[in-house]
Amino acid sequence: MAKTPPTGLANGKHDCDGKNGWTRRNFIKTGVFGFMGLSLLDLLKVDLLADTAISKCDSVILVWLAGGPSHIDTFDPKPGQETGGPFKTLATSADGIEISEHLPVIGRNMKHAALIRSLTSKEGSHERATYEMHTGYKPLGSIEHPALGSLVAQQKGRKNEELPAYVALGGNAFGAGFLGTTVAPFYIGDPNNPNKNLDFAPGVNHERFSRRVDMLTLVDGEFSGQKRDEEVVKSYGTYYRDAVKMMYSKSVEAFDLSKEPDIYRKGYGDNNFGKSMLMARRLVEKGVRFVEVTLGGWDNHNEAFDAIQRNSNTFDPALGTLIEDLNARGLLKRTMVICTGEFGRTPKINGRNGRDHYPKAWSGLVAGGGLKEGYLYGATDATGSEIKDKPVSPGDLHATMFDCLGVDYTKENQTPQGRPIRVVDKGKSLKDLIA
Repeated sequence: MAKTPPTGLANGKHDCDGKNGWTRRNFIKTGVFGFMGLSLLDLLKVDLLADTAISKCDSVILVWLAGGPSHIDTFDPKPGQETGGPFKTLATSADGIEISEHLPVIGRNMKHAALIRSLTSKEGSHERATYEMHTGYKPLGSIEHPALGSLVAQQKGRKNEELPAYVALGGNAFGAGFLGTTVAPFYIGDPNNPNKNLDFAPGVNHERFSRRVDMLTLVDGEFSGQKRDEEVVKSYGTYYRDAVKMMYSKSVEAFDLSKEPDIYRKGYGDNNFGKSMLMARRLVEKGVRFVEVTLGGWDNHNEAFDAIQRNSNTFDPALGTLIEDLNARGLLKRTMVICTGEFGRTPKINGRNGRDHYPKAWSGLVAGGGLKEGYLYGATDATGSEIKDKPVSPGDLHATMFDCLGVDYTKENQTPQGRPIRVVDKGKSLKDLIA
């Protein structure tokens, strides 16, 4: 790929000021710009309080365990109880904290992390609980709330102008909702082929690509001269400029795992989840604000324990090595890692040797970004059925994240209809968890 991007769009000369607009139709037709969450248009208008506020955190990695992992069989074991299941416990590097025997790498690095054993909500369906954990709001038919990643992108802006602020790896991440596509996620489904939207199409070289960009600018010129929503017109031009800039940027090397030594790739795990976690580290290292990595397979209603052990064998080295790697590079101090699912599983083992949905109590691991290390927050009772100390709502977790980011989580965004929506609906920062 040529080092110099094509003239025009990539250099900011076509700013949709009435001469060079971009239609949705042509945007879709071009194909090569299949990612849209790359614009700074809205960010330039936002009062970025986070830039002047004192923050402990610059970036966030959300490790999403889709399906709702069993807290008892991962981070909150109950040995000797009827609800305890077949797994033994493992002493960790954090005094007094034990976890499942199948999480040894995480256990070795627990001295750098904290466990929250008192997460709780009232949402027992996957869809509603996942929505609440990603947005802080319960689903409403009348409005689509923005995901945490989009809110972080909006409130904090970009650290690296050549990369999107919000990247999702391995799962269908929640989008920007009413905030618009300027802060939507850049999605990568396959870490083995991350550049399919960044490379030229077969048979297209730099010169041909430049001609296509210039032709598109010319064809869309008539549209931008019409009386339309000026902000929408400008936003399309910004999408294109940022997309072209990204294609020609050296920063996209963050997506190329071949740059990593074998020892790191093996440490994270030779599987898509491990590779995605390694990519997450590379992305925050390059200045991406928010990365979400998804690992499914935790909805274990039947024959749960073999499935949990298999999933743990993938999950453990990836998360444990991520924490270890971030710490060794000096990145953990300013990067918050949040690992959780949408709810827990029933303490009682059902007749199919599995566990069912249980939003009443579950666990999450957090690390870095200004949080305490080797710390245990909250507790369930002896059977894992009830929260007995320091209940934590999804909103509390979100408020704590934004607090460390230096963002006023009570701040309101306006929907296109003028409705005020807080950054965090209901919740308070967990001050005892912050270092």
